[in-house]
Amino acid sequence: MNRIISIDVFRGLTMFLMLWVNDFWTLNNIPKWLKHATSGENYLGFSDLIFPWFLFVMGMSIPFSFENRLKKSETDLDILKHIIFRTIALIILGLYHMNMEMYNHNSSLISKPYFVIMCTTAFFMIWNKYPKPKSDDNIFLNILPTIGIVILLGSLFLYKGQNYNGLPIGFRIHWWGILGLIGWSYFIVASSYFIFRRSILGAIISFFICVGINILSSSGIAYNIFSWQSIDWIPGSGGLQALTFGGVITSLILMKYKNNFMDIYFILFGMGVTSLIGGLYLKQYFIISKINGTPTWILISMSTALFFYMLIHWIVDVHGKIKWYKPIKIAGTATLSCYLIPYFYYSFKTILDIELPSFFITGVIGLLKSIIYSFIIIAIAGIMKRINIQLKI
Repeated sequence: MNRIISIDVFRGLTMFLMLWVNDFWTLNNIPKWLKHATSGENYLGFSDLIFPWFLFVMGMSIPFSFENRLKKSETDLDILKHIIFRTIALIILGLYHMNMEMYNHNSSLISKPYFVIMCTTAFFMIWNKYPKPKSDDNIFLNILPTIGIVILLGSLFLYKGQNYNGLPIGFRIHWWGILGLIGWSYFIVASSYFIFRRSILGAIISFFICVGINILSSSGIAYNIFSWQSIDWIPGSGGLQALTFGGVITSLILMKYKNNFMDIYFILFGMGVTSLIGGLYLKQYFIISKINGTPTWILISMSTALFFYMLIHWIVDVHGKIKWYKPIKIAGTATLSCYLIPYFYYSFKTILDIELPSFFITGVIGLLKSIIYSFIIIAIAGIMKRINIQLKI
């Protein structure tokens, strides 16, 4: 299956924008429309679109990943093992990041920045894409993942946290964290795709089931099947999975119609308009809220993902305009590395007590600073990749 460059471009642009908006917390006096909506606010900020776009493009990658693995003569068992191990890795990363938010400076043996650096280094040691050793005697590369695991296990004994009321807590599941939610969404969607494979109908049915679950959850209606399940037992309550299935459906359409661009655009535009209308219609019943994961947020966000992807596809795959993407190309292939490098950056910034003058973190100048920051993070990821340091899950 030939690689569709626009998918990598979409992923890279989304990662670049994620780096940009994730740095907004360091800025002052930036436009409200750029920021996340607050809890309970009926509003969709630009920042609220980035996570849905990431889930959407992850879904787009799933059918092509399956086809490539089958092309390499991997068995169904190999594919299932990949799904399970990738899910476990993302959930572990998500849980550590979530617990880092609850870290207690006062009662812990080491301060938070050092704890974050230690754990993030361990992540790279465990899940780095190591080059194939030139000989079987290369013990060093083989032992690094083991050392990383030992560091993570040791960090569990060092960890001391506190809840929002200031009470001491240990390392536990408060929520799954962003990467954890991505992991659960990937597991549910990839496992479903493993069953229905290239069936567009199967993907559409799965999408509407997820939207239905999300509507039930947003309405306060329990959707658990068994008594031992919690009332909202699916992480993301169907909405995050619906976004991911939307990406799967889009890729299946690309596969089916290949170079019939007018057919592709007609279908994708129809999907985008339908999703937008559905989201606006449901606005009379649910607020638009990323924090609450409402169906209005899901459907409106998916419509923007479809329209944005169509534009990228038209520029990149139809007209072959790709040079503009070169400065951030690494973000489309070393995505997880780009996501984790900021944990080093902010930690070292705290340790070294680096504070920029207010001029550089305010208004338009601040936004430009964050754009430069995003380019720097991506450049660092590129340098790390050249020396064989790149996360691969």
